[in-house]
Amino acid sequence: MATHPKETASATGPQQPVSLWRNRDYLLLWLGQAASSLGTSCTQFAFPLLIVGLTRSIAAAGLAYSLGQLPYVLLSLPAGALVDRWPRKRVMIICTFCLMVCVASIPLALFLTSGPLRLLLLYAIAFGLGAISLFDELVELAARAWVVPKSQLPTAVAQNELIVGSCALVGPALGSLLFSISRLLPFVTDALSSLILLGSLFFIRSPMQDERRRERHHLLLEVREGLTWLWEHQVVCSLLLISSYINLTITASVLLVLDIVQQQHIPSVLYGLIVAVGGVGNLLGAALCPPMLRRIRFGLTLRCALIVFVFVFPLYGFITTPLLLGAVFAGIALADSVRAVFMDSYRFAVVPDALQGRVSGLYRLILFSVLTIGSSALGLSLEHLGVLPTVGIVWSGLLLITGFLFLSRHMRQATFPQD
Repeated sequence: MATHPKETASATGPQQPVSLWRNRDYLLLWLGQAASSLGTSCTQFAFPLLIVGLTRSIAAAGLAYSLGQLPYVLLSLPAGALVDRWPRKRVMIICTFCLMVCVASIPLALFLTSGPLRLLLLYAIAFGLGAISLFDELVELAARAWVVPKSQLPTAVAQNELIVGSCALVGPALGSLLFSISRLLPFVTDALSSLILLGSLFFIRSPMQDERRRERHHLLLEVREGLTWLWEHQVVCSLLLISSYINLTITASVLLVLDIVQQQHIPSVLYGLIVAVGGVGNLLGAALCPPMLRRIRFGLTLRCALIVFVFVFPLYGFITTPLLLGAVFAGIALADSVRAVFMDSYRFAVVPDALQGRVSGLYRLILFSVLTIGSSALGLSLEHLGVLPTVGIVWSGLLLITGFLFLSRHMRQATFPQD
């Protein structure tokens, strides 16, 4: 059985975990994912532009986006169970190769087909990218939780958030530049970035998982095992409910800013700057998380993050200037980044290695289901009720979950697990 990086102890007592910068497998995984994430952000920016350019229809681009998200609702439960069954390293290599093939097939679809057949093929590619990305994300989350000791998980999750935030800032600009040169160039760049990740995976030595039991049960029984574990662990279950609502709140924040910008006739350049300031807030929050965890208790940090939401979010109902909008958007993004890093780190540290895929699958199923339904409800509320009533509705939910966080004994006593 492979030696787990968390099991580093000498005869005289436990040793300090090796620094993440000296953890070879973690660095290979992290750097490979960084290159791949930048390529993915280029595709995510360019693909809707490509669909609109071919069809002259925003609705067609929206359908492609929905098809890419659909697997997260349909397949999260079985995907989580299958990821827990299969060898993680092999699954990551296969998923990376399949993603590379899917992205590379976009230029081929443009060259080899035309008319309705071309559009149908692009829709199929969008669904395929979503399905493979789901498996890839689940196995990558579980693998990172294995190669990193529990005490270093917040730092690892924060570093991953820094990569995601940086790609969110740089990716659209890079994708726009590449698309202006050639509409195929963003997808070629993404395919090449997958090659970098593929190379890094081949150099990882560890299996990135504990030894698995040999017996196999029916897939539904294994899904039920994950559901049972989640239901019996009140803190993790509560974190899921809180995360679902906070993610919906972030979606509401984006829609509110967009609605206010349109109502106040704020130039699109300033709207872009407001969104960019939010990205800076995300990066700052991720950078603050590791030192915060060393000084502030887990439960207290979550309560402080939700308090920021409660006090800052209502300002959307009253502000109209770009400067204040940017400040509010950045404050909420910072609080959300801190909340996400702490919650994800806690979940990865608590969930048994053999259940990481199933629990993460359950998380994605509920999060994406809430976002799918909630986003439509928010749009209808903004259209028929307006900004201030929508802010009031979302704020009422924030008050409820913040009150729950303060009153729940399990949440107040929750501490981050140590090695």
